[in-house]
Amino acid sequence: MQPDLLFLLCDTARADAFQPWGGRLETPEMSRLCREGAFYAEAVAQAPWTLPSTASMFTGKLPTEHGITGDCFRWDGGRPTSPAEAVRGYSGAWLPESLRERGYRTWGASCNTWISGWGGFDRGFDQFLDLRDRTRLPKGKFGTVLRRARRMYGRVDRGGRRALEAFARELRDAGRAPLFAFLNLMETHAPYDPPRPFYPFRFWERARTRRLSGGTTKARRFLSYNARVAEPPPDYVRTVRSLYYHAARYEDWLLGRFVRLVERSGRPTAIVVVADHGENLGEQGLFNHNSSLGQTLLHVPLVVGSRGVEVPAGRVDDPVPLLGLADWLRGMADGEPVSLGGNGRGIVSEYESTIRHNGIPADIQGRIESGDPSRVPPLVFHPGVAVRRGDLKYIAVEDGPEALYDLGSDPGETRNLIGERPADAADFRAQRDEWVRRRALQPQYAAGDRAEGEIADHLRALGYIE
Repeated sequence: MQPDLLFLLCDTARADAFQPWGGRLETPEMSRLCREGAFYAEAVAQAPWTLPSTASMFTGKLPTEHGITGDCFRWDGGRPTSPAEAVRGYSGAWLPESLRERGYRTWGASCNTWISGWGGFDRGFDQFLDLRDRTRLPKGKFGTVLRRARRMYGRVDRGGRRALEAFARELRDAGRAPLFAFLNLMETHAPYDPPRPFYPFRFWERARTRRLSGGTTKARRFLSYNARVAEPPPDYVRTVRSLYYHAARYEDWLLGRFVRLVERSGRPTAIVVVADHGENLGEQGLFNHNSSLGQTLLHVPLVVGSRGVEVPAGRVDDPVPLLGLADWLRGMADGEPVSLGGNGRGIVSEYESTIRHNGIPADIQGRIESGDPSRVPPLVFHPGVAVRRGDLKYIAVEDGPEALYDLGSDPGETRNLIGERPADAADFRAQRDEWVRRRALQPQYAAGDRAEGEIADHLRALGYIE
């Protein structure tokens, strides 16, 4: 009998958002999953933001191989066009389609506009729900009163409750066919605003906190900090970190409710919980998830559990890529489990540059040009690649600098060993050259529809556009 497959994607959740990976707050549901299932201590994302990383999990290919990256859309008047042409034009195996071919009912729900029907990610799903945060509507005085009341009673989130309710309905109405359920949860994505009782400040402090953090969403705010043309206000880092980690506590609570729904259903189910990327929270002066290939963005939580079906359990300390998830899920469907491990040649992560991912508003561009260009991180304007082998991590920027870090002794990536260990650096350069060749051959797609209306509103709420 084929088991159900539950794929829970925790958008923007760095590994230490949760206690098993060194999180500062208790996250009992994730801790329980890690005790009972396969706990991957060093999972590595293939990209530092949602679109290419999720596409890599669905295809088992690197971003330069599938081409579903910031290179497949363009910025038009400060708004992105849709990546749907790339998603629908990709000619390789696509996870929801391959599971549907195996007899699965494929069902998805996403709280992220990039992973949506507009973004083309309804491909291969029998049903796909776009569950965007609607707390900004209706507008006007009535909407303001309604939003304040919902916050007071802990009903405001990034769409996780609606996703939970939708999944409960899907399980209740599920037929005999096995179910593949994919959910993209946004509770740790900016703006960090967990509902009560998870909000870390007193209710009457909320307005002051939001003024200090700027709602944590403004596109220009994050880009200005990351491009080194502005400095965050005092107490900013402490505030956003507290909000972020308490948002992770709320997401942990939601994860437990999803697992309990599975347990009550009695349906044999394999469960994957993973993040697409992490988040910068002031480390090395960076915020959000652009301009970097650091561990704060690439080291993500990954745990595999089950209810009523046998899967390997225990702790895995070796670094593993997320590329193997599609084959692992197909193996579960076929009754032939496969390993999530890498190929021994190194784990590759790629970034197409901030200017392709986020765009650079003209005012920030002007401030960069009038300032000290050496202070601007190279990945703001240039693509880059990271390769991980054991504790060694190599980063190269196209036509730019290289870096080599020993994560065992320097997990914060503060000491560049490129000059001290030339032989180790030389071993990585072949993969840098392979990445350059892949970029030259990367699939090209037409741009889709420009973000408008509710799509633009949600991208604005997430901090992608003004």
